[in-house]
Amino acid sequence: MTSLDRTPAGTESSATSYAWLPVVTTLATLATVLVLAFTGNGTAAVAVAAVGAAAGGVQITVHIRR
Repeated sequence: MTSLDRTPAGTESSATSYAWLPVVTTLATLATVLVLAFTGNGTAAVAVAAVGAAAGGVQITVHIRR
């Protein structure tokens, strides 16, 4: 009998990696801003913080059909 399940293989791992993307982006931005601020590059730290805030504003919505 043929299966009617049309879910592609690997869907769970893909969804998990997309869920971690905002967390990793936020941590990388925060680490970069802190390093730049502690090394005396205040202007660069502000620029990186602005880019990180803009990137953090992107929202990915996944609709799962059952």
